[in-house]
Amino acid sequence: MATPNRLGRSDQQGLMVTRVEGDSARVAEDTVAREDALQLMVDGVPLAVLLRTPGCDLELALGLLHAEGIIHSRADVTRIRLAPSGQSLLDDIGIAVELDLEAENLVDVGLRSPLPGGALGWQRALPSSSACGICGSATLEALTTFQGTVVGQATWSAEELFVLPGMLLEGQRAFHSTGGLHGAGLLTAPAGRLDVAEDVGRHNAVDKLVGRALLRDRLPLTDALLVVSGRTGFEIVQKAAAAGIGLVASVSAPSSLAVHAAEATGVTLVGFLRGRGCNVYTHPKRVALGRSQPASVG
Repeated sequence: MATPNRLGRSDQQGLMVTRVEGDSARVAEDTVAREDALQLMVDGVPLAVLLRTPGCDLELALGLLHAEGIIHSRADVTRIRLAPSGQSLLDDIGIAVELDLEAENLVDVGLRSPLPGGALGWQRALPSSSACGICGSATLEALTTFQGTVVGQATWSAEELFVLPGMLLEGQRAFHSTGGLHGAGLLTAPAGRLDVAEDVGRHNAVDKLVGRALLRDRLPLTDALLVVSGRTGFEIVQKAAAAGIGLVASVSAPSSLAVHAAEATGVTLVGFLRGRGCNVYTHPKRVALGRSQPASVG
């Protein structure tokens, strides 16, 4: 069984709809995935506004700050102020936490070292001009300047990969209710459990997983794999590489920039993982052919 994700009732909303069936229509109750704007602050200064599914705001904020290179471990954070409505569960994380009863859709992260001025993390290295904007090659150049090569050497058999979509779907509790949330799952050992996060944005779901690992002092995630619903874009690969994840798998297609980013950062990128087939786009050394004991799903 996949590890249940930590979203509570804040991840969905009930409403009334008109349901059309053939030539008839009736009023019925439906459930939709929630999407709200989250104000992310650092040391009391607004940094970004994120559109996300409420429920794991702390993990989301820390995962994003890690992906951008602003924090590297839990020790970089001295305090957290957040709205209680955005966090259904809050373990003893070893960081001073203030639940602001008057706040809504807010996470304020206090850093041990002041945040330098300018844009977020690796994006500071992006060269651009008013004439040509930012091209894909410039984005990759900035990424490789900021991001080292992933070093994890763990291999995964094709049989272990083939069960991942089913494990991910099993862990997506809110998706079963709403049909409107993406999922991401993290597997740290072939026989382990899949840690699942959900959000309206699959990149947010990845940030939540990385933020959760950061709180547990498990970064870098060397020799882990990440599986995501839907397509794989550049952001997914960048976040995985920043966390040290060696293999990223998706049930759908990758973008061209995602493939180039995976090649540049040493990430094995797997797409169209469906049934008993998949495409391996980069660094196939981490995918072993032949049959071995499949990953545990129970």
